[in-house]
Amino acid sequence: MNSKTLSSWMLIIAPVLFFLIFFIGWEAAVGDGETTAEDVANVLAKPTLVSIFTILGTIILASMTTGFALLAWSKADGSTAEGTLASIAAMIFVGMTAIVLLLMGMTYPVIGEGEEKLVEAEWIWAVSDSMFAGLFLAWSIGNVVLGAALLIEKKINQIASGLLLLTGILMLIMHLLVGIGDLLEIIWIVPFLLAIISAVVLGIFHLRSES
Repeated sequence: MNSKTLSSWMLIIAPVLFFLIFFIGWEAAVGDGETTAEDVANVLAKPTLVSIFTILGTIILASMTTGFALLAWSKADGSTAEGTLASIAAMIFVGMTAIVLLLMGMTYPVIGEGEEKLVEAEWIWAVSDSMFAGLFLAWSIGNVVLGAALLIEKKINQIASGLLLLTGILMLIMHLLVGIGDLLEIIWIVPFLLAIISAVVLGIFHLRSES
């Protein structure tokens, strides 16, 4: 299996599993609390299940970011505008992979020592939640940069490339709207679902492309 095939399947499968694991499976099996204290209590109540979700989530999220990184790296070329943009995108997605490993790993101190050090566990959980926000910001910028590179290059389906760029722009707009209140809690799902869809579509057309 070459890097093109691997990255394509990572982009096709991992985003779907990401949605199923984090936004359906976690909610159903562990539950989201209204406060950090409630989240930590949920984690401590089901440590083995949370550990399984953490391992699966790490593999899935890291696979998705690595898929983007491999695709971007395959287009990297400092002698062209699109190649330079792809190089920047590759660095962004590699950084995202590092963030994924760090923030997911922060679950284990909460599981292991949370009952004895409850205040510290709540701080750790709050920090890891904040890192998720940073991950989505990086994903937004990465989509914009990689989408622009692929549109300029014109070797992958232009609709797939344009959708990736549009998704990144919408995700950035959502970050600009932080603080507008309850409306954001409703409309954020649109760019998020587009991010999932655009990654899958990109993976499919990358797999079918001749590049």
